Amino acid sequence: MKQRKIAYISETVLTDCDLPLLHELSKEVVVDYYIVVTNNSRQGTLIDLTLKEKGGIYRATEYPELKVLEKWMDLNHVFVVNKPVNHFWEWINFAIAWKGVQLFKKQHYDIIHLTWPLRYCSFALYLLRKKMVITMHDPIPHSSQLTFIKNFHRFCCIRFTPDFILLNKTQKAPFIKAYGISESRVHLSRLSIYTHLKESASAPRFCSNPYILFIGSIHSHKGIEYLCEAMEPIINDLPDMHVIIAGKGQFYFDISRYEKNPNYMFINRYISNEELVSLISNSIAVVCPYIDATQSGVIMSAFALNKPVIATNVGALPETVEDGRYGLLVPLKDSKALERAIRQIIQPGIAQQMSENIAHDYSAGVHSWSSIASGMLDIYDTIINRRKTHDKTH
Repeated sequence: MKQRKIAYISETVLTDCDLPLLHELSKEVVVDYYIVVTNNSRQGTLIDLTLKEKGGIYRATEYPELKVLEKWMDLNHVFVVNKPVNHFWEWINFAIAWKGVQLFKKQHYDIIHLTWPLRYCSFALYLLRKKMVITMHDPIPHSSQLTFIKNFHRFCCIRFTPDFILLNKTQKAPFIKAYGISESRVHLSRLSIYTHLKESASAPRFCSNPYILFIGSIHSHKGIEYLCEAMEPIINDLPDMHVIIAGKGQFYFDISRYEKNPNYMFINRYISNEELVSLISNSIAVVCPYIDATQSGVIMSAFALNKPVIATNVGALPETVEDGRYGLLVPLKDSKALERAIRQIIQPGIAQQMSENIAHDYSAGVHSWSSIASGMLDIYDTIINRRKTHDKTH
């Protein structure tokens, strides 16, 4: 039987969840991994690239910085879609997409797996849409990301892509209803822990005091203001307690009064992998006070380091944060409830017991990447067999 051949096209921000999956998939099928990189996205959790001046599709072996990926994949199967021009409308980006179409035809892939809706400069790839499937990391877009151009990309993705993979079951029905998609075109998978963090070096501690952590990009749907409010009475009662808010982005609320308080630490910049490990490992718990959400890579980063999570009861977060076992769930936009949860988790022994639960449950079994990869292979076979049946009858 011919071995399946997969083209997996993704971006630097997703390498932490792509690579452990691809490592497991590569044991059973041939996977070529294409990482799309621009000047604005050359840094990711596992990648920090210097782009080549000339746009094109290059082998990963031509980038010394990518040698770090060898622990997951053979670099002969890793490629960089090198886009040195930031603006999508530049002619070189259209040319790179056309080159990709020719390359993918030549390679005779069985599946072309996307992880993000194509930008308009890459629409030429939809010529190969019969073989496409896309993982929808955000089945329902975040409230802070509803822009015209992103909605346009999403509309075209829904229109031209035959199959979709969701990473949680909570949003399957709303996704199908919102876009009028046949249920047979929607498949379910999930995320596991970001295993690379277990092996990563750690930066020095940022704070010698006990602290609660928010980490991630700064957006209005992240609900950071509720965490800041929740920590005020806790800090008043426990002067040694701190809160760290780490991540890059523009704050959407006034933080001036919190900046004056030394118990609040704001690290408003890109956070390196080593810094991420330090921040999570040395915290009491990670807080995700999101107003809306799908699944969360932050939670999987925390779980990789056996750290419990306090999260709002929105989106698919309850699927991941089992209340009382891996962390605590609170209502959204409720700083008082968030305060109570933080007070609970900082009690002696509570966070430690949750950490032990995470370590036990995510080491193997249904939460592991090998189990997820097995399910992904079943999805690929379903799509390929359906396409063959369709081709025979038409």
